[in-house]
Amino acid sequence: MLKKLFFPLVALFMLAGCATPPTTIDVSPKITLPQQDPSLMGVTVSINGADQRQDQALAKVTRDNQQVTLTASRDLRFLLQEVLEKQMTARGYMIGPSGAVDLQIIVNNLYAGVSQGNVRYNIATKADIAIIATAKNGNKMTKNYRASYSVEGAFQASNQNIANAVNSVLTDTIADMAQDTSIHDFIKQNAR
Repeated sequence: MLKKLFFPLVALFMLAGCATPPTTIDVSPKITLPQQDPSLMGVTVSINGADQRQDQALAKVTRDNQQVTLTASRDLRFLLQEVLEKQMTARGYMIGPSGAVDLQIIVNNLYAGVSQGNVRYNIATKADIAIIATAKNGNKMTKNYRASYSVEGAFQASNQNIANAVNSVLTDTIADMAQDTSIHDFIKQNAR
């Protein structure tokens, strides 16, 4: 009886040791919300997202002498669109399909450059996000948000290390978006 259980368990553990780590990175930044503006009664904005990165990879890492491409666990267009919707709702705007101002949030760059040696790794992450506001009167404004983050550690960079770096740079970018009032001011001036 014991042999019947022992051999399958040993085989299971051996196979589990050969499993490759996942090639997705859990992208879940902290979302900072701005202060509400009570003067925005009834102003509707429409929001959509776009991912204009040349490569969908968040990082490329060498593991066991092979290059592994790591991608986001969810579509960055929809993630950042959701972030912008939450921030605009927190400010007091309503979100709808035909708003007084159309907002488009664009991912221009989000990448974690990973360099590894035998003893240390370095992760240098950069984010470049743009918001384009287009009013119905034809006025247009583009605001860019850029952030970078770098971290070092011992031995090899794990997916979790890379995810932490990506989430940190995105969290910083989202906080900048919440603190910046230029898009908010543009909407107030052009939504009449």
